[in-house]
Amino acid sequence: MLLTFEFLSSKHITSMFEAFNNIGWHKPMSLFEKYVKEQEAGERIVWVAHAHDKFAGYVTLKWRSLYSSFQEQNIPEIMDLNVLPAYRKMGVGSLLLDHAEKEAAIISEVVGIGVGLYAGQDCGYGPAGRLYIKRGYIPDGKGVTYHYEPTVPGESYPLDDELILWLTKTLK
Repeated sequence: MLLTFEFLSSKHITSMFEAFNNIGWHKPMSLFEKYVKEQEAGERIVWVAHAHDKFAGYVTLKWRSLYSSFQEQNIPEIMDLNVLPAYRKMGVGSLLLDHAEKEAAIISEVVGIGVGLYAGQDCGYGPAGRLYIKRGYIPDGKGVTYHYEPTVPGESYPLDDELILWLTKTLK
């Protein structure tokens, strides 16, 4: 499989939106437009993967995480790794992570990543969690957050994309 990687630009937005829309994943064009602006401002880097010239997935590296523990430690955060189901188990996700980890290593000995806690019809976060553990990510030991805020024992939280376990990996 011929894989190519490039930085996100506005030329990618329509094909990315359509690819996710075709599989029923809600990824609005405004999200990708925001990513382009943040990349231009130096806040984030986004790599887009293509397999034989067809969009296969993307990942972002945000220099300043919204997660307070990562902020306090100046840990960059890999965010929003998405590989279309047709391209999973082919190494696309790992290669995207390679790009993000290599870039993060320029300024930090550690990189962070968050993973959701549910698996669903499209496998949810199950495959991502397994991939991160295989690549050496470990829980940061601070528990789970909801909307970036620590969860409180005994309280109830929706099992959705905002319920996150945070992981770190030593790069050097």
